[in-house]
Amino acid sequence: MTIDGGTTNTRVRILQDEKLIGKAHLPVGVRNTAISGCKKDLMEGLRKAVNIALQSAHIEQQDLQLVTASGMITSNVGIYEIPHLNTPAGVEELAAASHLVRIPELIDIPILFIPGVKNNLSVKEPVENLEAMDIMRGEETETLGILALKSLNGPLTMILPGSHTKIVKINEHNQISSCLTTMAGEIFSTLATKTILADSIPQTLISHLDLEMISRGAAISQKVGLTRGCFSTRIISQFIPADGDKRASFLLGVILGQDLIAMKNSRAYAPDWHGKIVIGGPAPLRQAISSLLAAEPEVKGKIIVLDDETVEMSTAAGARKIGLHYLQRAGRVAVKRNLV
Repeated sequence: MTIDGGTTNTRVRILQDEKLIGKAHLPVGVRNTAISGCKKDLMEGLRKAVNIALQSAHIEQQDLQLVTASGMITSNVGIYEIPHLNTPAGVEELAAASHLVRIPELIDIPILFIPGVKNNLSVKEPVENLEAMDIMRGEETETLGILALKSLNGPLTMILPGSHTKIVKINEHNQISSCLTTMAGEIFSTLATKTILADSIPQTLISHLDLEMISRGAAISQKVGLTRGCFSTRIISQFIPADGDKRASFLLGVILGQDLIAMKNSRAYAPDWHGKIVIGGPAPLRQAISSLLAAEPEVKGKIIVLDDETVEMSTAAGARKIGLHYLQRAGRVAVKRNLV
């Protein structure tokens, strides 16, 4: 069983060898803890998701040989905190830094908690080095799962768009060497639903991606900046005949245009425009980012756009690989008792 606990959602997958036999997806995450200051709601949601997954697989807890947990569930607002692991970090390093913990309030089987990853800088860096710093929780497992599922070898760049987009650099040893984070998805959702732009964007956000409007949005964003680019979405609704999908695509392009600027200029990620670029995440974002990168003159390497099945299974595959490596490496390990 793999538990992927995020900020707003929890996904549980049950694998028999490499085959998915059960799953659950519930809108509960560490945001519940951050808002209430109490882990009760998070624990109840996690327990419910675990039970739903077990029922869908038609198995009992005692049938499980390994349970893993990754993502924000391992943060200070999760249920068991593990410090970020410094880069470079691959399967070996993540397995060595994982903790096997017994939490009977959640499940009777010990849980292997997988740490997040941070760029290799000291904890007391001067503010001048801020732009070299970055962290991830959950995407490290997703990244290693993609490498395994597609038999990919570094060096390469992995782009994982979502609520928080991660640009991950993989070295020649298939280790994560650095990462860069933006808030692209979260900013798009907030602007589209919580600001004056909600009048210009359909409630469904984007039903059909318009690549030309994505490109136009990115171009305006890179020329006049984010705030003017965002307001241009409303200007379109007042001056130009364009349907809601076109306006939503334009706004997404505005935000992704800033992601391209970050990729080019951030010290957290040194781009290799001649190497392979692998793009995951939700289908509309995969398509949007790949179209923008294909138009960039600096990009000379091969762009690989992942399929839906790989994206769906990536975190579970990565957690399984790390977990099995932990068992092979550690043998019998003293199990810690966590007081929640």
